[in-house]
Amino acid sequence: MFRPKSKQKSIFDHDVYLPAEKVQALEKTWAGPFRRVLPMIDEEPFRQFYCPDNGRPNVPVAILTGLCVLKEMHELTDQEVLGSLEFDLRWQYAFDLNALEAHICQKTLHTFRTLVTTNNKAKEIFTGTTDKIITTAGLSTEKQRLDSTHIISNMAELSRLGLFVRTIEGFLRRLEKKHPNLYKKLPAVYDKVYRQRSGYFADVKSSRAKRRLAKCARHLFDLVDRFRGHQETTRMKSYQLMARLLEEQCHISEDDTQKVVLKMPAEIPADSLQSPADPDATYGRKGKGYKASLTETCEKQNPFQVITDVAVDSANASDQHDVEPTIERLEAAGHKPGELFADAGYGSGENIVQAQEQGVELTAPITSGKAPDSNKMQLSDFEVTTDCKQLLSCIKGHAPLSCKLTGGGKAVVALFAAAHCSECEFLPICLVKRRKGGNYRLRYRRKDMATSRRRQEQDTDDFKERYRIRSGIEATISEADRVTGLKRVWTRGKHRVTMSVYMKALAINIKRYVQSELEKAKKAISYSYDRTFVAVLRCLCPLS
Repeated sequence: MFRPKSKQKSIFDHDVYLPAEKVQALEKTWAGPFRRVLPMIDEEPFRQFYCPDNGRPNVPVAILTGLCVLKEMHELTDQEVLGSLEFDLRWQYAFDLNALEAHICQKTLHTFRTLVTTNNKAKEIFTGTTDKIITTAGLSTEKQRLDSTHIISNMAELSRLGLFVRTIEGFLRRLEKKHPNLYKKLPAVYDKVYRQRSGYFADVKSSRAKRRLAKCARHLFDLVDRFRGHQETTRMKSYQLMARLLEEQCHISEDDTQKVVLKMPAEIPADSLQSPADPDATYGRKGKGYKASLTETCEKQNPFQVITDVAVDSANASDQHDVEPTIERLEAAGHKPGELFADAGYGSGENIVQAQEQGVELTAPITSGKAPDSNKMQLSDFEVTTDCKQLLSCIKGHAPLSCKLTGGGKAVVALFAAAHCSECEFLPICLVKRRKGGNYRLRYRRKDMATSRRRQEQDTDDFKERYRIRSGIEATISEADRVTGLKRVWTRGKHRVTMSVYMKALAINIKRYVQSELEKAKKAISYSYDRTFVAVLRCLCPLS
């Protein structure tokens, strides 16, 4: 039965049975501000998962969420989290639980995490709580910065041979458990090589690895082909992983020989299987695993900055495709920035134009693509509107005769008078083309104009000064890794990894809020002491 966290006080409440000095001491630790964060966690989205009027009342969602956050904040195991709740007075004070209430079963915590993961509720928890922190602290989200980092799930980083061996071993182990009769009918070599062999079959010298890999490939094909028509076996996840591995890593000859040939490394797709323990992990330029994108505020007047958006994607996903979805998520959450800072991985003319259409200025340098020809005029030499939709004048200050959008709004065509262009000293290097009617025509794609303008702008001192603020996101990622272990999460699978990253990001936000509240409390105490000292001084030394 659903039961939100009760606000009713009891005779065992800390404010009642603890001495005032001890309560004041607890307020000066992280537990005091965290106690005020807890009510910010919205429990209503979870009401649908509980019976409205029957059964034992649930452990309040706010408490379970808070435990998940502290688990990530302090990099603790479940047992350490629950032990701290049961025996640490600071934890009990933070969750507003007395010693009799501070006991939660590990199964309850595990079930709650499964509920959050399978129903994609981590985003709601993160967004809802962050919204209230932003409102309570009066933070501005007008300027934000974006970056991504590589994260590894709780999986072994296998060699190619190790990947084949582990995948086959996993299938044989499950087959023996689910269908022992089928397992007994297999050739003895599979049991001997993959199950009963002393040592690890993939642990081999480099000189012998190639031969063993070819042998594993033949075994893989034989197992996939042998059970292809057995419906119960083909529904097994371990069998499907074998079939996927065979398709991604091997060529099968189409003749009667059915020869298995290993693909060259360059032929293997980046989204191929990296570990049977985590089928969702892929391979990117930084290695195996996932990519986590973080966006945070960067207004100088904010007392502290918060992470406003989190996204987990495949390791091989390009940053170039993240700008538009990030802005859409921020807008849906009510935190769309006016200016978004990002590194060169996000910088392109297409992204600049797209961000402008969404009402956001993307401040990111462009370092990729073909370098401009210094012997020719550049598109940036023409004056255009900010959105690149209207050409205002050429380098000589002449306005076009006409200017219109074309190509579905992605390109612009402008006509210039022949009288101006034919006698212009820049005509030999200009980008305009003479038309049959005598006038001159310039056609450009908006993204190319945006690219040219950004290349020119990013070399100015003004841009470099404004762009300096972007580097702060690097410190946030470093803090998240140092404090919560962001780059090596404790779980596997994209859904679970995503939940873990959301909780880690929320932990950083809460940590910063707690630090800000403690700092304000220290200043208030210091100010009080200063006023008291001045009052006493005036009493002892009255002015004549």
